[in-house]
Amino acid sequence: MAQISMLVVMVAALMIPLFMARFKINGIPTAVAEIVVGIILGKTGFGFVTTTADLTFLSSLGVIVLIFLSGMEINFDLFVQKPRPKQDGTTERSPVFMAGVGFAGVVVTALILGVALKFFGLFSDVMLATILFSTVALGVVIAALTEQELLSKPLGQTILLTAALGEIVPLLALTVYSTINGGHAARIWLVLLIFVAAIILLRRFKSIYRFFARIDKSTTQLDIRLAFFLIFVLVTIAENVGAENILGAFLAGIVMKLLRPSEVTRDKLTSIGYGFFIPIFFIMTGAKLNLRTMMGNPQALMLIPVFFLCFVLAKVVPYVIYHQRFNARNSAQVPCWRQQPLPW
Repeated sequence: MAQISMLVVMVAALMIPLFMARFKINGIPTAVAEIVVGIILGKTGFGFVTTTADLTFLSSLGVIVLIFLSGMEINFDLFVQKPRPKQDGTTERSPVFMAGVGFAGVVVTALILGVALKFFGLFSDVMLATILFSTVALGVVIAALTEQELLSKPLGQTILLTAALGEIVPLLALTVYSTINGGHAARIWLVLLIFVAAIILLRRFKSIYRFFARIDKSTTQLDIRLAFFLIFVLVTIAENVGAENILGAFLAGIVMKLLRPSEVTRDKLTSIGYGFFIPIFFIMTGAKLNLRTMMGNPQALMLIPVFFLCFVLAKVVPYVIYHQRFNARNSAQVPCWRQQPLPW
């Protein structure tokens, strides 16, 4: 049965983009389609795909590679970009500034919504609600931005930075939250070890990476080996200090980006990720969902629309901020992900 589940997932990963291209389905990102197909094939649907050890490992590796690629896509030149005056006398803010202010608005709105849910007796933990509502699905965002080729544009970088903050900040907050509630508050400082390790790896490999470029051969692929070395080192440290593994993967992507890899290296890593590991992650995400059980629980059934509404409302405030630079149609899409190509 394990081999059959693997085969079904591989067939689905191949057929989904072909099916979407054949019937010209352009309004849905491929990542979302893969999750939907996973729901149909998994526990909620026909049960053709079961959770096996191999698929669980490949799925975990898929999300790690996806978040690693997200870290590699950040344009760090934007962090030193100064505000530019416009013809109407106003100032054009950088994507970094807009993403930071926009996400701050998300957190404040999420906190207000958390307090409201506690007031109405729907959810008692305000802190956990704030963390949940301020979260952004970076995996879906980066997949959609890559598919629409928006990452090189200011709007794409604004979306990416907002989503990165919406993934990493809640992850750190959740790590602190779970550590304190688990009675291990003294271990919080260990999270800093991930950042220290990232800095050490960056400094250590800055000169070595140039040496790699001179001795690299087609049979060694040293740039790819270095990328996966960074991933596994920082992911292992993250897991051992009680943090989420994707935090280590994101920092590994940042380290790799700062090493200034060539376009060939970036293309190879993207091919490995989106060609094999990442589709398995999205399909298995849908396959693991058991909507039948959720539908049979009245309390859960009531909370699903409430949580979904709060999740959406928490992303409304940034619209006003992003409207300062982007038009109304585009700014409405920044806190979420794009469905159609933008008119640039």
